[in-house]
Amino acid sequence: MKILVERFRYTGKTRKQKIRGKKIFLEVIIQSLVNTWGIVPRVLIIIFVSMYASQILIDLGLFKKLEFIGRPLVRLGHLPKEAGISFVASFGSVLAGNTMIAGLYHQGRINRIQTLLTALINTTPVYVKETFTYQIPVMIPLLGLKVGLLYFFTFVASGIIKIVFVITYGRLRLEGPASEISAADPGPAGAGLTENKVKFGELVISSFSRQRKVFFKVGMIFVSTTFLIFLVINGGVITGLVDYVAPLTGFFGLPPSCAIPVSTYMFSPLVGAASIGAMIKDSALTSLQGITACVLGSLLMLPVFTIRYSFAKYTSIFGFSLGCSIMLVSTCLGMFSRGAFLLLFLSMG
Repeated sequence: MKILVERFRYTGKTRKQKIRGKKIFLEVIIQSLVNTWGIVPRVLIIIFVSMYASQILIDLGLFKKLEFIGRPLVRLGHLPKEAGISFVASFGSVLAGNTMIAGLYHQGRINRIQTLLTALINTTPVYVKETFTYQIPVMIPLLGLKVGLLYFFTFVASGIIKIVFVITYGRLRLEGPASEISAADPGPAGAGLTENKVKFGELVISSFSRQRKVFFKVGMIFVSTTFLIFLVINGGVITGLVDYVAPLTGFFGLPPSCAIPVSTYMFSPLVGAASIGAMIKDSALTSLQGITACVLGSLLMLPVFTIRYSFAKYTSIFGFSLGCSIMLVSTCLGMFSRGAFLLLFLSMG
């Protein structure tokens, strides 16, 4: 921020200085627009294809068929049958699943540990859905096949570590096996799934119609976010943050030029991954450096993401104390898994 202030602090003085300040500001805007144009078209195409394809898969009932995964997880973790029902609901909406289990907690029907572990297990459907909607169709093309697959593996490993934690901690702290899960209609979990068979052509048209408005909204947010990020980068605002990230990139054997993409990743994984992918393509980074940069950015992004997006939701649903506990455990598990991979990549380097 200091650099940006110093750049424009003299704009209120002489006419010559005002013109100079406006010229610098215009140059920053133009450069930001150029940088945005270099990333946005390709990413928007990937986003549209992935959203459209994922909607078709949802309408075909793919995610519905994966609901059985929750039953053995709940039994192994000694969780109550209500945990299995909320897990099924989380396939449609994690918020819906957590709201369901939070209601049972506030009614005193389940205890604090059961609620915490169930809230953690409710996030695992996100890993399944993001595999088809984000990781495979978006991240792998952005990072390239080799680096993209490695990053996808670290993403899956984070979910597995969370599941292992729930099962292990549940068996240590909760008594007896959970009761058998009875069939129940979770309501929100079935949202968007087709009950009756329809012609594939009609499904394709209806999926396009549903995703068109969503894509426009997502596209507008992505374009504006990308432009603003490049605006603050070119204006020197992120320079202060880079000073803190640079030692970390140096520790993991990354070149100094990697500090800005890693810092950007903290606030926008899509823009950060696109920048890292471009550096890999231009041979500015090796494959090992590229995956290291992505995982480092992902590790630093987790606390930022938790504060920006999860804090309000979890504290409002579960209450401040329990909500913070859930977020803290979930964030620490995610950072632990990424930290383990970073140490592995460091040893390989």
